[in-house]
Amino acid sequence: MNILLQQLSDEINARGYSQKTLCAYLAANDHLIRYFDQPITAISDEALSAYFRHLSLDKKLSRATIALKLNAIHFLYANVLHREFAIKVGWPKKQYKIPELLSRAEVQSIIQHCTPEKYRVMLSVLYGCGLRISELLNLKVQDIDGERRTFKIRQGKGNKDRFVVIPPSLIQQLRRYWCHAHPRDWLFPTSFRGNYPIGASSLRKKLKATLQIAGIDKRCSPHSFRHAYATHQLEAGMPLHQLQHQLGHNDVRTTSRYLHWLPELSNQGRDLLAGWEV
Repeated sequence: MNILLQQLSDEINARGYSQKTLCAYLAANDHLIRYFDQPITAISDEALSAYFRHLSLDKKLSRATIALKLNAIHFLYANVLHREFAIKVGWPKKQYKIPELLSRAEVQSIIQHCTPEKYRVMLSVLYGCGLRISELLNLKVQDIDGERRTFKIRQGKGNKDRFVVIPPSLIQQLRRYWCHAHPRDWLFPTSFRGNYPIGASSLRKKLKATLQIAGIDKRCSPHSFRHAYATHQLEAGMPLHQLQHQLGHNDVRTTSRYLHWLPELSNQGRDLLAGWEV
């Protein structure tokens, strides 16, 4: 590894940032180094500004991706190089897109068509508890409290622990899975590399194949089950603050976006065309 990138890695680890952040920051700065092919200390602010214009105009990267790269490079400058830079970034217009939402019938069909059992239970946990995929993959057997019917989510987004409620039907499904698979440490271990959790790519591949079998043509990822959990719980009457805790959101405004995806929940308007003959 480049000496500068090793120093960057050390600074990130010293601050306790997540592995995902570490990989993203290293990749962003490695791309910068390769792009200019010269020492970073020789790169001017004007050249940096041109680089970000290139990312926006030529590469057409999203606003979120450009922001991530900017944060990564700023971290390098501030904490490794100990210098400042002042650049102008032309931000792409922020897009607000509502993802394709799965119905309860579609979720049920996907889970029922998913085999083998380990993957079926993983999708059930995603939907039944509203977890992020990283939280699912990091679950250990010891994180299940059968009496309290909770999962302990260790170091979720923002490095926060929290408890989430497990519905009774999922408790029963988890018990059957444990009786068949007997996981000892990781709840969903890989079958090939010893004591390691299964990888995210394996679950995504299995989900893609299951969608075809189930005849579901919507764009769907493991995160779609988290969205389905949130929207279906709101439809069932779960209070917003309770949903916020279950999802692990810092700000209730993040949780309230699901209300905007379900306008029928708060629609108190009248049918203005009722009684007309058109």
